[in-house]
Amino acid sequence: MHRCKAADALLSQMVMENDYEIIIISEQYKKKERGTWLEDSSSTAAIWLPPGSNGATVSNGNGNGFVWAKWEIFTVISCYLTPSDSTQAFQEKLDNIKDTARTIEGQLIIAGDLNARAVEWGMPNTDSRGKRILEMAARLGLIVLSEETTPDITLSTERMAGSINNWKVLEDYTGSDHQYISFMIDTGRIAHQLSKYSGTRKWNISKLDTSKLIAAIDEQNPSSDPSLIARKPVEHTMRNITKACKKSMPKATHSKRKAAVYWWTENIAALRRTCLRLRRSYTRSRRRGAAPQEAEQYKAAKKELKHAIDDSKKKKWEDINRNPWGLGYKIVMKKLGARAKLPDVTAAKMEHIVTAEIPQFTLEELQVATGKLKANKSPARTGSQQKSSK
Repeated sequence: MHRCKAADALLSQMVMENDYEIIIISEQYKKKERGTWLEDSSSTAAIWLPPGSNGATVSNGNGNGFVWAKWEIFTVISCYLTPSDSTQAFQEKLDNIKDTARTIEGQLIIAGDLNARAVEWGMPNTDSRGKRILEMAARLGLIVLSEETTPDITLSTERMAGSINNWKVLEDYTGSDHQYISFMIDTGRIAHQLSKYSGTRKWNISKLDTSKLIAAIDEQNPSSDPSLIARKPVEHTMRNITKACKKSMPKATHSKRKAAVYWWTENIAALRRTCLRLRRSYTRSRRRGAAPQEAEQYKAAKKELKHAIDDSKKKKWEDINRNPWGLGYKIVMKKLGARAKLPDVTAAKMEHIVTAEIPQFTLEELQVATGKLKANKSPARTGSQQKSSK
């Protein structure tokens, strides 16, 4: 995110629009207050689980330049290795990541901006840092998932790679000098793989006799049509499951309306689209040679978008000051995780609550309260002070 304020704001909107559940971040702007936030010891790499993210982590940890979170069936390590590190410092951080990865059991994803070049992730050449990363990947049994030219690397265990789909570099305007990457994790397939290879299995799959298996299935499902041997029991089972689901639960409904952060407006959405269009134009022009005009237009558009976001936030907070039980109350309740209803208070009743005098306590109430205090237990006095005060 290049520690960019605008990128931080646009990320929140992008997450809400697309229902992303795990956000792997390099060079974060600041800690997100909502959801679960984990970051490394130098605050340069983070993992963010926004509100509504499915599944809780079972453990987590961090080091210098990396942070990790473990779910039941896989672990994610988010990394950022600064380009200013010396070769020795870079190798030390990489060794720490490798040592941590070795202690984590199960399937693994390592992702982030490692500021390294390698042909394996689309670069024209492989530099020293790239070679060191590839060496680490080989030792850990990781493969490169990156399918397009990008400085941001995605590695995973080979079995995990089979459960990762739709890896792609997003075209959305991010406000950063990097484009975001998204991919889908098929947790059902991972769980199947785990059960298939777990130590508690009842059969030794390596000694499977395929011909005997087919014969046994044929005996249980006799049919003149071989294609129906497996199909019939599957169809029968699925029909029973469907009937049970219809009786026990309603169908899910999905709203087509996309969520938005509190300060989002149609104008800001239009400015984001303009930035995306001008960035593409600038990129194409730069490939052909110098592009001073396109660069200035793109720079001006980014500045306008940043100001629009700041102005919208300021205006919303001015509205909050005028109506404390409106948007401001809702934002605070969301951050607290509360789902309380707005209080039904009239303007006159609110005025009375604010201006009414609170009656002072009586001498009798004071004596009752002080009588409940234990002797020599005042936290504001030392032992010698307590003794001299008797």
